[in-house]
Amino acid sequence: MRSNNSVALATWMLEHLVFGLDNESLTGDLLEELQLGRSTLWYWRQVLAAIAIGVCCVARKFAVPVVFSAGWTMLYPAWQFLARLLVVRVRPDQWASWLSWPSSALVQIGYGVVPGVLFVWVGFTVYLIFCVQAGIEVRQHGVLRGLSQGVTVLFLSTILLLFYLKHPQMDLDYVTRRDFYTIFHLCNISIPVALSLLAAVLASAPRPSRSYRRRRRDRDGAMPMGRVAQALCLLVCLSLAASAQTTSSPPAAQFVSVDQDVRLEVLDWGGTGRPLIFLSGLGGTAHGFDSFARKFTGSYHVYAITRRGFGNSSKPAPEIRNYTADRLGDDVLAVIDALKLDHPILVGHSIAGEELSSIGSRHPEKVAGLIYLDAAFPYAYYNHANSEWTLDMVDVRKQIEAFQAGAVLEPRIVDEMSNSVELLEKDLRDIKKELAMMPPPYPPPPPPIGLAIKFGEQKYTQIPVPILAIVACPHNFDDLKDKPKVEAAIVAEDSVRCTAQADAFEAGIPSAHVVRLRDADHYVFKSNESDVVREMNAFLAGLH
Repeated sequence: MRSNNSVALATWMLEHLVFGLDNESLTGDLLEELQLGRSTLWYWRQVLAAIAIGVCCVARKFAVPVVFSAGWTMLYPAWQFLARLLVVRVRPDQWASWLSWPSSALVQIGYGVVPGVLFVWVGFTVYLIFCVQAGIEVRQHGVLRGLSQGVTVLFLSTILLLFYLKHPQMDLDYVTRRDFYTIFHLCNISIPVALSLLAAVLASAPRPSRSYRRRRRDRDGAMPMGRVAQALCLLVCLSLAASAQTTSSPPAAQFVSVDQDVRLEVLDWGGTGRPLIFLSGLGGTAHGFDSFARKFTGSYHVYAITRRGFGNSSKPAPEIRNYTADRLGDDVLAVIDALKLDHPILVGHSIAGEELSSIGSRHPEKVAGLIYLDAAFPYAYYNHANSEWTLDMVDVRKQIEAFQAGAVLEPRIVDEMSNSVELLEKDLRDIKKELAMMPPPYPPPPPPIGLAIKFGEQKYTQIPVPILAIVACPHNFDDLKDKPKVEAAIVAEDSVRCTAQADAFEAGIPSAHVVRLRDADHYVFKSNESDVVREMNAFLAGLH
């Protein structure tokens, strides 16, 4: 006995999964054969064969556009290279400084998306030229539809990437990165750009007649999804722009000379009250604090400094003497003196902890307080219980250089060098254990300027200044969620290390108040913004 449900399912699949103009006749013929004695198994075989043939036909129809879109996208790196050579690139914040209204999200989106849109349009034009040469009719409304659909898909891809890349909130600065669209790729194919070009090509293809589209819409109740997608894209872009707008003006940028042929970029968000100066982590710039810094302009005059070697600041040769911790600290002091700032509070993230400690240990009279945003590492406060291999290696190197320069060999010097070597051996054993838990590939070394900063670290042990240290302990390792054993081992190791350092910082510096945030990102002012703002305001309110 035939299963009516089985036949009904096969019939539904035949009507909905076989791509073509009309499947009614094929369905009728097969049902007629079934009633004349054919088996249900035969009926299923015919249905599956029809579906497979339909899929092959559709695949063949889309093969050329897909291959062309993927192939053209592989040229995107060359396009970026030419753009850097031929086009004068201006930062979005510089655009905003020329305008009388706040920096718009649409300016930043456009700065990152426009090169991709132009690349897609050039590829689309090349495809249309091939079509004309092959004798394929190209209609004007199809060209306009293709250009529109390509932009729509690229905007949607941009918004989705922003949501995916940024944790826990979007940051439009991502769009201005040169590798924004090439972060996720296969064989050098930029997926968002390829999808945008494919959408443009498919949208330009000839469409069925209006009468057929009307019949399909009446039968299936289908909605014009392309227009719906475009409307949704427009709504999301507008809401994104609205959320990114601020009621305050963009920060005023100026350059302050701090050394011979060295000028630093300084941003000024305005505000009233005591000066508050933000210092970024390694590789960052003052612009990284754009949204966070504005939260303090109601009570403080807020600045941020881009250290030498990065962003728009001068870039001296990557030699250690140009990037020692005290040299970077002196740069900040030079800015304070040049702007005539009275006892500012310094807020430093990550490597900026060494600049805070340099100033706080050598010139505590210059500042009212220091705030370490996950910056209280050994390069900010050194203790033998939780040493830092870079610092200990620098000590060994200095002692070897002293011998090479002709230092007198005496018991005191031998003891100091022996202690330094023992500390370095301990550091290397700890590093070996840590690397054993990490799956390769191992992290690459920083660029030359980053290396100069690393090997220019110094040891600070006395910092007689009011201090707030916000520590991520243990850190968030969400990128290892797919490797639970590795994640557990690294979290355990990180917890031991950061706890020991936070305890030592708190015990060794009586004026320090240490706040520990579990499972926070290294960028604590982004992952735990409300916690950081609350703790900072409480600390700032207690300063004299």
